[in-house]
Amino acid sequence: MRIDVVPVFGKLISSHISGSTVIVVDVLRSTSCITMAVENGAERVIPAVDPGEAASIASRLGLRDCVLAGERGGIRLPDFNLGNSPAEFSRKNVQGKTVVVSTSNGTAAIHGSSAAKAVLIGAMINRTAVAKKALALGNDILIVCAGTDGAISADDLIAAGAIADAVARLAGGAVTATDITKVCCMLYADWREGRADLTGTTHYARLVGLGFGEDVRFCFTEDVSETVPVYKDGIIR
Repeated sequence: MRIDVVPVFGKLISSHISGSTVIVVDVLRSTSCITMAVENGAERVIPAVDPGEAASIASRLGLRDCVLAGERGGIRLPDFNLGNSPAEFSRKNVQGKTVVVSTSNGTAAIHGSSAAKAVLIGAMINRTAVAKKALALGNDILIVCAGTDGAISADDLIAAGAIADAVARLAGGAVTATDITKVCCMLYADWREGRADLTGTTHYARLVGLGFGEDVRFCFTEDVSETVPVYKDGIIR
């Protein structure tokens, strides 16, 4: 089994991913929020690439049974029920509801991975659970980092390394890691040992500056969830 990492989402080649299990990672904060939504009883999550599409879907489904969530530049979109903070996706807010979500980076990466054999939603908070699920599916594994505004984001690379580390540990080392996967694992190890400081990195610093320090702390808490959301036919459950 091979494990690879796409360090920043771009145009994925269908033939490259069609036989793989893709794990989409947007650790700050989209995939962390989606994981919490599913864990807290959302009936389904529908990712939309842009806010207009999200609003249209919600309108069509009926606002009574639908929660509209999303952000641009880290800030909740106007007239949306929720932003992109994990704490907002509480059982009170999402249980039994359809959550329609559009974020700056994560939802596009999820859509762009649809040609894969399976698409899982991964984060720090479910890193071991998503690694177990990916291994159980038995395909090559490709971790797709959403990045930030088309650029590599250090937080996603560390989360990718955390998931790859869990895959290797659970597989007893019986996986073949690409060079970029090994680099991500090194970054993750440095972060765990306190040698990698994220506070000066672009996306991390921007969120903290906007007042989302508690979100950042939660999103970098490992293995607080056993939930592994699965994206199929436009819907996450």
